[in-house]
Amino acid sequence: MNQRKMALNILYQTIREESYSNLLMRKELEKLPQIQRAFVTNLVNGVLRNFEFICFQFEDKITSSTSFRTKLILCMALYERFYFHEKDYVVNNEYVELGKNKYEKSFINAVLHQISDLKISEDDHIRYSLPEWICKLLKSQYEKEEFEAVMKVYHEIPKVYYRINKLKCTYDDLKDLDIEIINEDIFTSKDNLLNTEAYRNGCFYVQDVNSASLYQHLDLEKDHVLLDVCSAPGSKLFNCLDIIGPENAYGNDLHENRVKLMKKMAKKLGFSGIHFLNEDGRKLKDILDVRFDRILLDAPCSGLGVIGRKPDLKFHITPESLDELQLLQFELLESIDPLLKQEGILLYSTCTLNKKENARLTGRFLKQHENYTLLEEDTIINELGDCFYYAKMRKVRE
Repeated sequence: MNQRKMALNILYQTIREESYSNLLMRKELEKLPQIQRAFVTNLVNGVLRNFEFICFQFEDKITSSTSFRTKLILCMALYERFYFHEKDYVVNNEYVELGKNKYEKSFINAVLHQISDLKISEDDHIRYSLPEWICKLLKSQYEKEEFEAVMKVYHEIPKVYYRINKLKCTYDDLKDLDIEIINEDIFTSKDNLLNTEAYRNGCFYVQDVNSASLYQHLDLEKDHVLLDVCSAPGSKLFNCLDIIGPENAYGNDLHENRVKLMKKMAKKLGFSGIHFLNEDGRKLKDILDVRFDRILLDAPCSGLGVIGRKPDLKFHITPESLDELQLLQFELLESIDPLLKQEGILLYSTCTLNKKENARLTGRFLKQHENYTLLEEDTIINELGDCFYYAKMRKVRE
């Protein structure tokens, strides 16, 4: 299949039919030779990341009858011209051919010939290619400097980071790979390492550099028993196995298919003995007869901290869905309280930047549960990786 036509189909399904681009690409890219896959991936993610800004370039040249498919073709063409710096005649020829009929081809050709430079908008939601409600939300909750830092994270192509599996190897064992060591746990590479023998043998797994630091706030000791309430894909749980034994680790997830994937990855990494559960986290208190030294609740959230890595999220979330998530997050926090031992640590985290899901929610929990004290709280925003929030709380009495 033509690469640009494949990208067009993926973009249409992602934005119009609310599919997830990563799942679509995983399926569709198998139809292409390896050498052609990066082009489609970069084109799809680039258009998603800059969609609102690119649409602004031709909004005065289309009408209400212009189809969404035609708009996408124009978006792709302008992205390839101004971001890939492809020659104008190549862009025009390739994208005119994607028109379904003579009229559409002629219209695409005419619009592309009218645009020679990118226009700048004074509206932040257009400049930063965000739905207006998300832009207003973040601007209302963060100072200008923090907001600008978030926008920078959103628009930089994120690096792929890998977390070393200390059970199986050391950095010396990876000396034949071209890697850049970030810290004792994390490294990156300009190469795709997922096709290497070391990856297939479980020497490392994919994990964001900021996410990989979360387990350090649990203050784990060797004999601690840990519950990871919403564990999939399992990387945060696997991080903890540097310290505790798998037999002291409980990993739960609501979705059966995700639990199966965690089990498969655990086997690959060499972690046998983990207690895997497939339950609604809110019901664990009625199922488990274990009490835990440490509980990690990496809660389902709106994902506003990972839009840079998953730009399709901005097309799927709504203001209404944020309210529903806050209810679920609070119910999860309340439900796991009976499972935590006195003096145990509860670590609540999300990969969102919405303070209603973060500091305000944990503040409400602490107000209603005076037997907890807040030890540490932070929102991580930096250029290294994804943005996330965490609150570390100790249960000081029953």
